[in-house]
Amino acid sequence: MTNKNKLKFSPLFPNSPPTESSPISSNNLVDAQKPLFPKQSGNSLDHRYQSDDSYTILFLSKRGMSRSPLAREVLREKISRSPFFGKYRVSSRGVTQAYDQCPIDGNLRTHADKLGYVLQGYSRFATLPDLAQADLLIPLDHESDDFTKVHRHALRGKVQSFGTFLPAGSSPFVDDPYDRDEDVSTEETYNEIIHYIRLGCSKILLEIPSLISKD
Repeated sequence: MTNKNKLKFSPLFPNSPPTESSPISSNNLVDAQKPLFPKQSGNSLDHRYQSDDSYTILFLSKRGMSRSPLAREVLREKISRSPFFGKYRVSSRGVTQAYDQCPIDGNLRTHADKLGYVLQGYSRFATLPDLAQADLLIPLDHESDDFTKVHRHALRGKVQSFGTFLPAGSSPFVDDPYDRDEDVSTEETYNEIIHYIRLGCSKILLEIPSLISKD
């Protein structure tokens, strides 16, 4: 498939290019610190809790608007229901500064919401302190993988691409939803992304003890 057959979408306006008459509403910029899952009564736990000595897992993607925040929420939810609850904090960042402080991908938010993943907030660019504080960095695409190599001097944690947590023969990275083939529907694109991210995060959960250790 040649480049002319690729659909290029603006991340801020997935279905049409931005115009001067379609500004970004401030209502779309939700406080990133607001709890992403409502507290429940009974014995359920607030999955945002972390202890003072918790480890940090950082997902990285080109824009930080779709794949990495989804991976963050999927892994947070899995950790909240595991013996690792409170021991790991999970964050996401983008590696392209031009997309800093952009609203989360609306199409992904809609599809993820059907599965109970509430994507709020806005993208954040990965700073050197963000990289240095992470115990495990997981790039989801070529751009973020290259970003970790360029800034490897700032890293103290381990870098492992997301594809290593997928079945043998899988792509090393998760496809960019804004660079899909024109014959692939939006629904198919996002369902596939969600499927692979959930699959990979299940494997990450199983391997957490061996992935992160502080000697």
